[in-house]
Amino acid sequence: MAKRSSTFAVVAAVAGALALVAAAWWWLDGAPSTGGSAAAPAAPRVPGDTAPPVAGIERAESAPAVLEIDSLDAASSTVAWPVKVDLELIRPAHLPKAAGLAPLGSGASARLQGRLSRGDAPVVGKLTFTGGPNLGRVLECSSSGHFGAVDLYPGLAEVHVTAPGVESVREVLLRSHAQEQLNITYDFPGSVLGQVFDRDAKPLEAVDVELDGQHVFTDQEGYFRFDTAFGGERVRIVLRKQGFATLSGVVGVATGRPLGKEHFTYTLQPAASLALQLGPRIGASGDSVVVIEPEVQGLNRVYPWHRISPLRMPPGTTRVLDDLPAMRVTVRVFHEGALALPESATVYLRAGDTERHEVRFEPGPSVEGVVVDEQGRRMEGARVVCEAADRLAAQHQYLAKTPFETGAEILAPMPMGSGEVRTGHNGEFVLSTWPKFGGLRYLWAQSADGRRWGGRAVSTTEPGRIELVVKPVESGQWSVSLDLAGRHQGVPVIASIGGAAQPEVILPARKPLVLRGLSAGTWRVRASWNGKPILGIEGEEFELDGDHTHVIPTPEGAVQGQDEDTLLRAGRLGQLKSN
Repeated sequence: MAKRSSTFAVVAAVAGALALVAAAWWWLDGAPSTGGSAAAPAAPRVPGDTAPPVAGIERAESAPAVLEIDSLDAASSTVAWPVKVDLELIRPAHLPKAAGLAPLGSGASARLQGRLSRGDAPVVGKLTFTGGPNLGRVLECSSSGHFGAVDLYPGLAEVHVTAPGVESVREVLLRSHAQEQLNITYDFPGSVLGQVFDRDAKPLEAVDVELDGQHVFTDQEGYFRFDTAFGGERVRIVLRKQGFATLSGVVGVATGRPLGKEHFTYTLQPAASLALQLGPRIGASGDSVVVIEPEVQGLNRVYPWHRISPLRMPPGTTRVLDDLPAMRVTVRVFHEGALALPESATVYLRAGDTERHEVRFEPGPSVEGVVVDEQGRRMEGARVVCEAADRLAAQHQYLAKTPFETGAEILAPMPMGSGEVRTGHNGEFVLSTWPKFGGLRYLWAQSADGRRWGGRAVSTTEPGRIELVVKPVESGQWSVSLDLAGRHQGVPVIASIGGAAQPEVILPARKPLVLRGLSAGTWRVRASWNGKPILGIEGEEFELDGDHTHVIPTPEGAVQGQDEDTLLRAGRLGQLKSN
């Protein structure tokens, strides 16, 4: 457990946000277009497309599509504050619907926004969820360094930030129907000093200390030091040494603070080992999923369980984990189309000992079928997912936990919320149906190249044999013209798509802001100026099945503008003089 010898001031640059369009989810490049053809559309994505990497499957990713903003002539403006416009795809047109079943991706209501920067300059990178209910989700920055997402599953999460020359590992708590900020600045680094001991209070040498993605080793006196640690309130630190239990936690790092006398101290305990043995395969091809977590969560978060769970293992094999803490843990094993015996068990790990745990399989409730294209050809390597409408709610029900309780630990996604396999050479698949969590589930498939998609609702009690037909899906071919009516001068505008803010533009008078590369479905538009909503708190919904124009009344203050003193205080005087 970490201790502080004195108070370590925390001046963090916390806040950030991740970019994706909900449900069709196209990765966006935020630079205004200067003309030319649009980039090729990305493969369709669906709400909640955050399944854990099970059965040996890598997540199906594709090249990002480009959101195109029509080029704008230079314009001047006396408006001190930008009009902020947010577009969110809430119901993609291609997703399946079923009476009595909530829409696919229900429950993904948490929002995250932020920016990567170095001084005033943007840092363009990407953020990958490496732990928590959004495991595997990747969010990319726009050219202004902004990122965001409006359709994340709530819960405690770890995100790995990578950009040219920098790296960060941060923890963030996402809350349902709330927005979290994660801003990281890569200038004015601080310094962090610490010391590591064994349980007999002897300094430990050669301990690998990871802080915010950087690594150093302790010296003969057990000291470690980071001279370029970037500020943050919840920066991930991990300590490893053979023979000792890995230790993990979060620390506060002060921006621009020189090294002082304050330092962290850590004590490493002798490691325990766990030998997992899985019985012969029954059910689907591919790996089994193993989730290991402390029996009592949140009270003593000393080990990075999210970095080993979900663990993939082929049936009929044994795996030894030898850096675990001595404590009682819960081991859960899942395999698509089968039931694990035992599915869940408590294992007592003892320091210096290897505890053995054996699991076998028997047939379980499942759905079987084949994936074909529109010509009836069987699709090898297609990604097939069987998931609850609200995958996180299904997992909470399984664990008999409330969302508040699950916010105390970074939880691994589990197959009862969303199970996944790849089709074999014959296009066939087997997936578990989990009938005790509802009579209907969504079954969908995506071709190996990501260009075809198909889905439907299936019965969990009598699913029969399913033929899933995957077809090309319309992706990003429509435009929306946002008409800020009633203006006689330019106005600054910041457009956000799915939570990802695009660079600010000065919109000339009598010219709409045209956003291209949008997908068919039900969209919501919100707008505000100077902190006040223009279209009401909830905004307005519209159906997009072709090019669309949406009129947004311009507030009087954004029509008439402000005086030079106000522009100066807002840092906006330059937009008048330079144009």
